[in-house]
Amino acid sequence: MIIDLNGNLVASAEARLDPFDRGFTLGDAIFESLRVRDGAPEFAAEHLARLTQASTVTGIPLPFTQDQALNRMARLIDANKMADAALRLTVSRGAAARGVAAPKAEDCRPTVVISVYPLPPTRGAVAGMITATVTRRNEHSPFSRVKATPYLDSIIALEEARAAGAQDAMLLNTAGRVASACYANLFAVIDGRLVTPPLADGPLPGVTRGRVLAALGGAEESLAPEDLARATEIFLTNSFGVRPVGVLDGRMLAPLPGPLTQKAQALVG
Repeated sequence: MIIDLNGNLVASAEARLDPFDRGFTLGDAIFESLRVRDGAPEFAAEHLARLTQASTVTGIPLPFTQDQALNRMARLIDANKMADAALRLTVSRGAAARGVAAPKAEDCRPTVVISVYPLPPTRGAVAGMITATVTRRNEHSPFSRVKATPYLDSIIALEEARAAGAQDAMLLNTAGRVASACYANLFAVIDGRLVTPPLADGPLPGVTRGRVLAALGGAEESLAPEDLARATEIFLTNSFGVRPVGVLDGRMLAPLPGPLTQKAQALVG
């Protein structure tokens, strides 16, 4: 596999990162995951806008323009001959002296890695879910609104799910309201209405989430776990597809996929 490391195409096995890079030592990095469809990154402008917002929140400078990022993505996709793929763009603050305090923006030398992978094989598969008990999503943190690399909350929640024989976990926020899945937004059909948690409750403002809301007329509403006990459909969305939920905390949902889930799947593809 070939990756783009700071603007240079290199074989992934030969790529080298500074051991003092803050992305490694402190998780001081931001990223975006995009779908590549027919040789082009899908909704790249929306993803780069969100990355720019993450740059503003974290103070990590972006060492490229939007046009430069698009050109580098296109070159990498072509080099790997992957017309349909998952692409990740990661920007760390770069190497710095030991300590937590970030260097001044003008002293940062960010590390940029762009990589492509095969699409996730489970992206449309039915998922079983549990409600995570090991952690909660902090809706008060600005990092609930951007994609930053510290994913330990999602990792330990996913491990709890797997130990229970499930494929994903529903994360509650600090107030006990539904926030999201481990790496996807969550939608539910309750009393015939399509609903999803509002951004104030801690979900990431997903690009696919926005598309589904706009196209299917869904509403943003705070949800308690007991509200989902009345759901006739639950599905998950991210940049790579729509995943029906077949079981939540032992309660089965059927038939699968439901009518609105099918519409979301047709929309996202």
